[in-house]
Amino acid sequence: MDATTAFRRIPTMSAHEVKDLLSGKNPGEYNLIDVRQPGEYEQGHIPGSVLIPLGELAGRVKEVDRTLPTVLYCRSGNRSRAAAAILLDAGFSHAVSMDGGIQAWKGLVAGGPPEAGMAYFSGKERPEELIALAWSLEEGSRRFYAAMAGSLAGQEAAGLFQGLVQAEDHHKAALVGVYREVSEDTSAASIPPRYFAGSAPGAVMEGGIPVEKALDWTRGKGVNDVLDLAIALESHAYDLYVKMERAMASEAAKRAFQVLAAEEKVHLERMVAMLDKRRFPDAGQ
Repeated sequence: MDATTAFRRIPTMSAHEVKDLLSGKNPGEYNLIDVRQPGEYEQGHIPGSVLIPLGELAGRVKEVDRTLPTVLYCRSGNRSRAAAAILLDAGFSHAVSMDGGIQAWKGLVAGGPPEAGMAYFSGKERPEELIALAWSLEEGSRRFYAAMAGSLAGQEAAGLFQGLVQAEDHHKAALVGVYREVSEDTSAASIPPRYFAGSAPGAVMEGGIPVEKALDWTRGKGVNDVLDLAIALESHAYDLYVKMERAMASEAAKRAFQVLAAEEKVHLERMVAMLDKRRFPDAGQ
Protein backbone atom coordinates (compact mmCIF):
# COMPACT_ATOMS: atom_id res chain seq x y z
CA MET A 1 0.00 0.00 0.00
CA ASP A 2 1.53 3.30 -1.13
CA ALA A 3 1.73 5.89 1.66
CA THR A 4 1.30 8.67 -0.89
CA THR A 5 -2.20 7.44 -1.84
CA ALA A 6 -3.50 6.49 1.61
CA PHE A 7 -4.62 10.00 2.51
CA ARG A 8 -7.48 12.15 1.28
CA ARG A 9 -7.16 15.89 0.94
CA ILE A 10 -8.58 17.95 3.80
CA PRO A 11 -10.74 20.85 2.53
CA THR A 12 -9.25 24.28 3.17
CA MET A 13 -10.20 27.91 2.66
CA SER A 14 -7.97 30.96 2.51
CA ALA A 15 -8.34 33.64 5.17
CA HIS A 16 -9.86 35.89 2.51
CA GLU A 17 -12.45 33.25 1.60
CA VAL A 18 -13.33 32.74 5.26
CA LYS A 19 -13.83 36.48 5.73
CA ASP A 20 -16.18 36.50 2.74
CA LEU A 21 -18.08 33.51 4.12
CA LEU A 22 -18.53 35.03 7.57
CA SER A 23 -19.48 38.46 6.27
CA GLY A 24 -22.37 36.96 4.33
CA LYS A 25 -23.86 35.03 7.26
CA ASN A 26 -25.24 35.68 10.73
CA PRO A 27 -23.28 34.18 13.68
CA GLY A 28 -25.87 31.42 14.17
CA GLU A 29 -25.42 30.23 10.60
CA TYR A 30 -21.89 28.84 10.94
CA ASN A 31 -19.41 27.29 13.37
CA LEU A 32 -16.08 29.09 13.81
CA ILE A 33 -13.80 27.00 16.02
CA ASP A 34 -10.40 27.97 17.40
CA VAL A 35 -8.44 24.75 18.11
CA ARG A 36 -5.47 26.40 19.85
CA GLN A 37 -4.82 26.39 23.59
CA PRO A 38 -6.71 28.64 26.06
CA GLY A 39 -3.73 30.95 26.59
CA GLU A 40 -3.37 31.48 22.85
CA TYR A 41 -7.08 32.20 22.55
CA GLU A 42 -6.96 34.74 25.37
CA GLN A 43 -4.11 36.59 23.69
CA GLY A 44 -6.23 37.15 20.61
CA HIS A 45 -8.83 35.35 18.54
CA ILE A 46 -11.24 35.89 15.67
CA PRO A 47 -14.43 37.51 16.98
CA GLY A 48 -17.27 35.02 17.30
CA SER A 49 -15.01 31.97 17.45
CA VAL A 50 -15.48 29.22 20.03
CA LEU A 51 -12.46 27.63 21.71
CA ILE A 52 -12.16 23.83 21.52
CA PRO A 53 -8.47 22.80 21.75
CA LEU A 54 -7.40 20.14 19.28
CA GLY A 55 -6.70 17.60 22.02
CA GLU A 56 -10.29 17.93 23.28
CA LEU A 57 -12.15 18.06 19.97
CA ALA A 58 -12.77 14.33 19.49
CA GLY A 59 -14.47 14.16 22.89
CA ARG A 60 -16.54 17.30 22.30
CA VAL A 61 -17.86 16.68 18.79
CA LYS A 62 -21.45 16.66 20.05
CA GLU A 63 -21.07 20.31 21.04
CA VAL A 64 -20.73 21.29 17.37
CA ASP A 65 -23.80 21.62 15.14
CA ARG A 66 -22.98 19.34 12.21
CA THR A 67 -25.69 20.91 10.03
CA LEU A 68 -23.79 24.22 9.77
CA PRO A 69 -20.71 25.14 7.73
CA THR A 70 -17.73 24.70 10.06
CA VAL A 71 -14.44 26.59 9.82
CA LEU A 72 -11.53 25.58 12.03
CA TYR A 73 -8.40 27.64 12.60
CA CYS A 74 -5.24 27.60 14.69
CA ARG A 75 -1.95 29.50 14.58
CA SER A 76 -0.67 28.53 11.15
CA GLY A 77 -3.00 25.86 9.75
CA ASN A 78 -1.28 22.73 11.08
CA ARG A 79 -3.60 21.89 13.96
CA SER A 80 -6.77 23.00 12.18
CA ARG A 81 -6.16 20.49 9.37
CA ALA A 82 -6.00 17.70 11.94
CA ALA A 83 -9.14 19.12 13.56
CA ALA A 84 -11.01 19.19 10.26
CA ALA A 85 -10.06 15.53 9.72
CA ILE A 86 -11.59 14.66 13.11
CA LEU A 87 -14.91 16.29 12.19
CA LEU A 88 -14.97 14.83 8.68
CA ASP A 89 -14.38 11.37 10.18
CA ALA A 90 -17.27 12.07 12.55
CA GLY A 91 -19.62 12.63 9.61
CA PHE A 92 -19.46 16.40 9.16
CA SER A 93 -19.95 17.28 5.50
CA HIS A 94 -18.92 20.94 5.68
CA ALA A 95 -15.75 21.16 7.81
CA VAL A 96 -12.78 23.13 6.48
CA SER A 97 -9.42 24.30 7.77
CA MET A 98 -8.38 27.93 7.34
CA ASP A 99 -5.05 28.04 5.51
CA GLY A 100 -2.32 29.91 7.35
CA GLY A 101 -4.34 30.16 10.56
CA ILE A 102 -4.77 33.36 12.54
CA GLN A 103 -1.44 34.56 11.16
CA ALA A 104 -2.96 34.66 7.67
CA TRP A 105 -6.11 36.27 9.08
CA LYS A 106 -3.92 39.09 10.35
CA GLY A 107 -2.08 39.28 7.03
CA LEU A 108 1.19 38.01 8.50
CA VAL A 109 1.77 35.06 6.14
CA ALA A 110 0.98 34.35 2.51
CA GLY A 111 0.47 30.59 2.77
CA GLY A 112 0.14 27.69 5.12
CA PRO A 113 2.26 24.72 6.17
CA PRO A 114 2.88 21.51 4.18
CA GLU A 115 -0.44 19.98 3.26
CA ALA A 116 -1.61 17.11 5.44
CA GLY A 117 -4.37 14.67 4.57
CA MET A 118 -6.74 12.38 6.44
CA ALA A 119 -6.14 8.64 6.40
CA TYR A 120 -8.57 6.78 4.18
CA PHE A 121 -8.99 3.04 3.67
CA SER A 122 -11.24 1.44 1.07
CA GLY A 123 -11.81 -1.65 3.19
CA LYS A 124 -10.08 -3.86 0.65
CA GLU A 125 -6.61 -3.54 2.19
CA ARG A 126 -5.11 -6.59 3.83
CA PRO A 127 -4.18 -6.15 7.52
CA GLU A 128 -0.52 -6.74 6.64
CA GLU A 129 -0.66 -3.81 4.20
CA LEU A 130 -2.03 -1.48 6.86
CA ILE A 131 0.62 -2.58 9.34
CA ALA A 132 3.34 -1.94 6.75
CA LEU A 133 1.87 1.51 6.07
CA ALA A 134 1.93 2.32 9.78
CA TRP A 135 5.54 1.14 10.06
CA SER A 136 6.59 3.32 7.12
CA LEU A 137 4.85 6.40 8.56
CA GLU A 138 6.52 5.81 11.92
CA GLU A 139 9.89 5.71 10.17
CA GLY A 140 9.06 8.97 8.41
CA SER A 141 8.16 10.63 11.69
CA ARG A 142 11.31 9.24 13.30
CA ARG A 143 13.40 10.87 10.56
CA PHE A 144 11.61 14.19 11.04
CA TYR A 145 11.94 14.17 14.82
CA ALA A 146 15.62 13.20 14.60
CA ALA A 147 16.26 16.16 12.32
CA MET A 148 14.42 18.48 14.71
CA ALA A 149 16.34 17.17 17.72
CA GLY A 150 19.57 17.93 15.87
CA SER A 151 18.59 21.40 14.63
CA LEU A 152 17.25 22.46 18.05
CA ALA A 153 20.31 21.21 19.97
CA GLY A 154 20.76 23.03 23.26
CA GLN A 155 17.07 23.84 23.67
CA GLU A 156 14.58 22.09 25.93
CA ALA A 157 12.49 21.05 22.92
CA ALA A 158 15.44 19.03 21.58
CA GLY A 159 15.07 16.61 24.48
CA LEU A 160 11.38 16.18 23.72
CA PHE A 161 12.09 15.38 20.08
CA GLN A 162 14.89 12.99 20.98
CA GLY A 163 12.42 11.17 23.21
CA LEU A 164 10.01 10.99 20.28
CA VAL A 165 12.73 9.41 18.12
CA GLN A 166 13.00 6.63 20.70
CA ALA A 167 9.19 6.33 20.85
CA GLU A 168 8.98 5.94 17.07
CA ASP A 169 11.61 3.18 17.20
CA HIS A 170 9.54 1.49 19.92
CA HIS A 171 6.40 1.77 17.77
CA LYS A 172 8.18 0.31 14.75
CA ALA A 173 9.27 -2.69 16.82
CA ALA A 174 5.72 -3.10 18.14
CA LEU A 175 4.35 -3.03 14.60
CA VAL A 176 6.76 -5.76 13.52
CA GLY A 177 5.36 -7.82 16.41
CA VAL A 178 1.80 -7.15 15.20
CA TYR A 179 2.85 -8.14 11.68
CA ARG A 180 4.22 -11.46 12.96
CA GLU A 181 0.98 -12.15 14.81
CA VAL A 182 -1.32 -11.23 11.89
CA SER A 183 0.73 -12.85 9.10
CA GLU A 184 1.64 -15.88 11.25
CA ASP A 185 5.21 -15.39 10.05
CA THR A 186 6.85 -15.83 13.44
CA SER A 187 10.36 -15.59 11.99
CA ALA A 188 9.89 -12.09 10.50
CA ALA A 189 12.51 -9.69 11.88
CA SER A 190 11.10 -6.72 9.95
CA ILE A 191 8.34 -5.77 7.51
CA PRO A 192 9.09 -7.52 4.17
CA PRO A 193 10.29 -5.15 1.39
CA ARG A 194 7.49 -6.29 -0.94
CA TYR A 195 5.05 -4.09 0.98
CA PHE A 196 7.00 -0.98 -0.01
CA ALA A 197 7.11 -1.55 -3.76
CA GLY A 198 6.87 1.79 -5.54
CA SER A 199 7.60 3.94 -2.50
CA ALA A 200 10.55 4.27 -0.15
CA PRO A 201 9.65 3.44 3.47
CA GLY A 202 9.95 6.50 5.65
CA ALA A 203 9.63 9.06 2.84
CA VAL A 204 6.21 10.11 4.15
CA MET A 205 5.10 10.64 7.75
CA GLU A 206 1.76 10.90 9.56
CA GLY A 207 -0.80 12.97 7.71
CA GLY A 208 0.73 11.87 4.41
CA ILE A 209 3.27 14.72 4.56
CA PRO A 210 6.54 14.06 2.68
CA VAL A 211 9.38 14.32 5.18
CA GLU A 212 11.50 16.51 2.90
CA LYS A 213 8.66 19.00 2.45
CA ALA A 214 8.19 19.20 6.21
CA LEU A 215 11.92 19.76 6.74
CA ASP A 216 11.95 22.47 4.08
CA TRP A 217 9.04 24.22 5.81
CA THR A 218 10.78 24.22 9.19
CA ARG A 219 13.87 26.00 7.85
CA GLY A 220 13.91 29.47 9.35
CA LYS A 221 10.98 28.64 11.64
CA GLY A 222 11.10 28.89 15.43
CA VAL A 223 10.54 26.17 18.03
CA ASN A 224 6.87 27.08 18.42
CA ASP A 225 6.24 26.55 14.70
CA VAL A 226 7.94 23.15 14.86
CA LEU A 227 5.88 22.17 17.92
CA ASP A 228 2.75 23.34 16.12
CA LEU A 229 3.45 20.95 13.23
CA ALA A 230 4.44 18.11 15.56
CA ILE A 231 1.18 18.46 17.52
CA ALA A 232 -0.74 18.05 14.27
CA LEU A 233 1.36 15.01 13.34
CA GLU A 234 0.63 13.28 16.64
CA SER A 235 -3.08 14.00 16.23
CA HIS A 236 -2.99 12.42 12.76
CA ALA A 237 -1.10 9.43 14.19
CA TYR A 238 -3.70 8.96 16.92
CA ASP A 239 -6.48 9.07 14.32
CA LEU A 240 -4.62 6.59 12.11
CA TYR A 241 -4.24 4.03 14.88
CA VAL A 242 -7.88 4.34 15.93
CA LYS A 243 -8.87 3.53 12.33
CA MET A 244 -6.39 0.68 12.07
CA GLU A 245 -7.64 -0.84 15.32
CA ARG A 246 -11.11 -0.97 13.77
CA ALA A 247 -9.71 -2.64 10.63
CA MET A 248 -8.05 -5.51 12.50
CA ALA A 249 -9.86 -8.82 13.01
CA SER A 250 -7.35 -10.22 15.48
CA GLU A 251 -8.02 -9.24 19.09
CA ALA A 252 -4.29 -9.16 19.78
CA ALA A 253 -3.76 -6.75 16.88
CA LYS A 254 -6.67 -4.61 18.06
CA ARG A 255 -5.14 -4.34 21.53
CA ALA A 256 -1.75 -3.45 20.06
CA PHE A 257 -3.22 -0.59 18.05
CA GLN A 258 -5.18 0.59 21.08
CA VAL A 259 -1.90 0.83 23.00
CA LEU A 260 -0.21 2.67 20.13
CA ALA A 261 -3.12 5.14 19.92
CA ALA A 262 -2.93 5.77 23.66
CA GLU A 263 0.81 6.44 23.42
CA GLU A 264 0.29 8.90 20.56
CA LYS A 265 -2.23 10.74 22.72
CA VAL A 266 0.34 11.01 25.52
CA HIS A 267 2.87 12.44 23.04
CA LEU A 268 0.27 14.96 21.91
CA GLU A 269 -0.36 16.05 25.49
CA ARG A 270 3.36 16.48 26.18
CA MET A 271 3.81 18.68 23.12
CA VAL A 272 0.81 20.82 24.03
CA ALA A 273 2.19 21.23 27.56
CA MET A 274 5.57 22.35 26.20
CA LEU A 275 3.93 24.78 23.79
CA ASP A 276 1.93 26.26 26.68
CA LYS A 277 5.03 26.48 28.83
CA ARG A 278 7.02 28.29 26.14
CA ARG A 279 4.32 30.83 25.41
CA PHE A 280 3.05 31.19 28.96
CA PRO A 281 5.88 30.25 31.38
CA ASP A 282 3.66 30.37 34.47
CA ALA A 283 1.49 27.57 33.00
CA GLY A 284 4.36 25.14 33.32
CA GLN A 285 5.08 25.92 36.95
